Amino acid sequence: MMLTIVVSTGFRLDTDAWLKEYEKCKDLTQEIVQLIQERNMAHPDGGPEASRMTASARRKLGSLGTSLDTLFRWLDSPDAAALSEQERFRRRDLLHALKHRREQIQQSIKRSQQNSDREALVAGSQQRSAAKETEDTAELDNRGLLQLQQQVMQQQDQELEQMEKTVISTKHIALTIGEEVDLHTRLLEELEEDVDVTHSRLRAATKRVRHVLKHSSNWKGGLCIFSLIVVLTLVLLVAFKVIRLFH
Repeated sequence: MMLTIVVSTGFRLDTDAWLKEYEKCKDLTQEIVQLIQERNMAHPDGGPEASRMTASARRKLGSLGTSLDTLFRWLDSPDAAALSEQERFRRRDLLHALKHRREQIQQSIKRSQQNSDREALVAGSQQRSAAKETEDTAELDNRGLLQLQQQVMQQQDQELEQMEKTVISTKHIALTIGEEVDLHTRLLEELEEDVDVTHSRLRAATKRVRHVLKHSSNWKGGLCIFSLIVVLTLVLLVAFKVIRLFH
């Protein structure tokens, strides 16, 4: 009798499909091992291609872990009741062996990455100063080198944050200055409009005064008084607008 279960990963498993999926996990494990061996042989000094192969191996390890979890869950489900207890133990041992192998591969990749990080840090330190390795990194292990790198990165982050604050403050000052310029521009435009209106009114008033003076005997005294009034009006208008402009 064959039992079937739909697992959370989206594909269907039964007692026979479980074995097929397990074989795929075995093949994937071997594929990851070959990929790492190829990386070590072709790129012993690291480099972009080695990093690409390492990233590919990590992705495959992730897929392998997901598949193993699915197989474990199926063995613990009621749908595996068709299997004998001995068979379930046998299959569980097979999965544990693959899981252990996967963890070994992960540790190998991690150690390789740590060595690469150490070499990169030491190389960078040597380029900056030959004595830097002796003073700061000579007695540090991989963890210490990583902590040193993190401290340098944190210091750089703090400097960038301070720079960002300065830029933001400068931006706010520029915006404030821009607003002040816009305000003064509007005030000047209003002053110009008021001057134009006043000038038009003065022209009209001048015409009327000239008309009156033509028919008046004391036209010289009236002309002087009118001129003084015009000058005084202009002075008061300009003074008022200047006071508004600078307040």
